[in-house]
Amino acid sequence: MYAISLTSIPPRYPHLGPVLASLLAQRPPPARVILALPDTPARFAPAPPPDTPDGVEIWPLPRDEGPATKALPAARALTGHIDRLIYCDDDWIMPEGWAARLLAATDARHAAAASGFGLDRLKRYGHRTPAPGLTDIAQGFAGVCIRPEWLAGPGCIPPPAAWPVDDIWLSAQLARQGIAIRLAAAARTGMRHAFDDAHALQDAVIGGRDRAAANRACLDAITARDGLWPPAPHADRPCDQ
Repeated sequence: MYAISLTSIPPRYPHLGPVLASLLAQRPPPARVILALPDTPARFAPAPPPDTPDGVEIWPLPRDEGPATKALPAARALTGHIDRLIYCDDDWIMPEGWAARLLAATDARHAAAASGFGLDRLKRYGHRTPAPGLTDIAQGFAGVCIRPEWLAGPGCIPPPAAWPVDDIWLSAQLARQGIAIRLAAAARTGMRHAFDDAHALQDAVIGGRDRAAANRACLDAITARDGLWPPAPHADRPCDQ
């Protein structure tokens, strides 16, 4: 049994219908599809919740945990109640078989991601080189499958420095628990971008930081707190995303 969780922002509310329909249409069917929406978004004025297809649960939340809101509230609430949780972004239409492929690649010590990249791209060191078929950073836009308890602890809540950078932060929470991330690239086949807008985090400047600066701040917070992923020597170019 599994659930799917995502979040969104008010400017995107009118466009969510096809995205949510593609999640409801997955087979095996999800037990729950959760749209987690902060009551007071940090970057936008509050708005009434969107109209959604039957079967989608809207979860109003008192706190905006940033883009990691796609995963963290559902992980906390569903721990002990559901086996696996898939989290994803709100601007992609998922193909038939997407959830099934992610579920098949997930087990007791492996999360699964339809897309990912290595720490070398961020100019950081890991404790070991990922084995074939594994990745360091799970990219949430294409879907990530976990056991909910892996992201349920209070230590998984991002500090201010990590608030805008969900992929790196959430992947680090898995790494510090010894959970490897298995690539399930076939799950990405057939994904379609649902709409274009000007609100992609990739292009946003938050707290005075662009994407490369936000990545560095998040990574520095992870290294300082958990000892993970220190800078590689001679890392003299910006962190990519």
